[in-house]
Amino acid sequence: MLIIDAAGIKREATQEEEEAFLLSLPQTQPTAVPHEISDRQFFQQLAVMGLISEDEAIAAVSTGSLPPAMAAFIDQLPQEQRFPARMALQGATTFLRTNPLVETFGEMQGMTSEQIDDLWRAASLL
Repeated sequence: MLIIDAAGIKREATQEEEEAFLLSLPQTQPTAVPHEISDRQFFQQLAVMGLISEDEAIAAVSTGSLPPAMAAFIDQLPQEQRFPARMALQGATTFLRTNPLVETFGEMQGMTSEQIDDLWRAASLL
């Protein structure tokens, strides 16, 4: 990292100077993960992320139809979990971050728990 010292000379910063600079920067805390988001926020964020299309997001919130990615997700669940999952996804007006289906869907999309948290944070801002 280059700095300009007190004499006005540009030079490479020492490790101590660089560490002091980094420590002087304001520390930001990650935004808390919302407990719930609306169905509109959920499907809109999935569309923003390219996991479903905009038309699929609109259909999901207006008619309750499942986007193909969600239907494929449900089809991969054990038989006894499919109907409850379909009812939850098609009938919910809010989605809880703590619902086990959320983590399972994220994993099937290759997402880490932190990435799902980021999805929830981003969706809450929509």
